[in-house]
Amino acid sequence: MQQVTDLIADGETLLSAKYEGSGTEIPVYDDGFGPLWIHRDSMGVSGIVRAQTFEDAYGICEDEFFPEADETVEEIEKEYGYTVRHERVIRSAESIPEADRPDGLGAYEKFATHDDYTDNGKLPECAFLRWLTIETPDPDGWIENPGFQEGFGFRPNGPNSSDKLNHGIYSKDLNGDYLEPLTGALLEDLGIELEIETDDDNN
Repeated sequence: MQQVTDLIADGETLLSAKYEGSGTEIPVYDDGFGPLWIHRDSMGVSGIVRAQTFEDAYGICEDEFFPEADETVEEIEKEYGYTVRHERVIRSAESIPEADRPDGLGAYEKFATHDDYTDNGKLPECAFLRWLTIETPDPDGWIENPGFQEGFGFRPNGPNSSDKLNHGIYSKDLNGDYLEPLTGALLEDLGIELEIETDDDNN
């Protein structure tokens, strides 16, 4: 039974897409089956992809549409080569000498430990003071660094044919991006024209 997914059906291939007015080409990728998806970021439409699921489509966007990071791995390691952890700071019943307490804590402050959760698994009332973020140098910590993860990602299938640095790292749009099914109404609203080929065209 032939599967029809609104704009494209089994036996058809997405060849290209462009804006009707300007003729500007829009990157496309056809994974062989499934509906069409459109990816947009703060700069506009970044590409149209055919894939069976949202997850498959987004992975293709990461591989094919997202821009390669300009930074080298060495530059990224230098910028984000540290681990980050967050500690609960609570009141200490006794004054702790400066030499015996971690940086950033006052005389009557300490990090919460398992033994401090004495109120049915909770901290005693008024014990909690604040959170303290601690950064520890670690040359291998950049991959898990929140700053790196906010601004960069890894291509699921490694570098693509247009990448120059070939490290497989792409830059994220810090203003956000989103992927959604492509519909006829959305095509019309955005003024996009698709070129779709059927198997019969090749015979």
